Amino acid sequence: MGGTNAKPGEYQEPDLPEGQLEVRLSVYKLSMTGMALVDSMSAGLAGAYHSGTVIAGEEWSYGGHDDERSTGCYRSTPETNDEYIFYKRIIMGRINGTREQVLRKARSLAMLPEWIGSRYDLIEHNCNHFSSDLCWHLMGKRIPDWVNETADHLAKQRRRKRAEQGALDVALQAYVAEHGSPNAKQQQQQQQQQQQQQQ
Repeated sequence: MGGTNAKPGEYQEPDLPEGQLEVRLSVYKLSMTGMALVDSMSAGLAGAYHSGTVIAGEEWSYGGHDDERSTGCYRSTPETNDEYIFYKRIIMGRINGTREQVLRKARSLAMLPEWIGSRYDLIEHNCNHFSSDLCWHLMGKRIPDWVNETADHLAKQRRRKRAEQGALDVALQAYVAEHGSPNAKQQQQQQQQQQQQQQ
């Protein structure tokens, strides 16, 4: 009991010198159907993961809600978030500092407006983004790319579509400014035809 292969919730952090703490990442598969075996396989195939950063015996995660005034960050017992299926623990490294100092840093990040629950977006601003930012904030290191790879890929597609739509809107506005609205021209032609028919 206690090594990196320990069952979820049974991992024992190493006995470190005073003023040193371990940082690790809990990676979960998303529960999509409510059937554990199907969820486990489909989440792994889709590359759809939830993550939380474990420091000083607390797992810090981020999720969405409708309250525009409160953080979406929350703490739970490491590796036991029952909304997901525990998949893997990743030891990110060690940091220097007391428990209080490190938890203060985590709280300061969690309270930033960027991490308000209403700003959550499954693709562009999710739990994995928070875990990555928290690891960076604590130790200058990002979580592995594969943890958020599917969402990052979808986010790139979404940003590309927004950029294309923006460029199309600008081009259409420039056309209308130079040539007038296509509908206005059609209406003008129809009016001219009606006038000719009346004569």
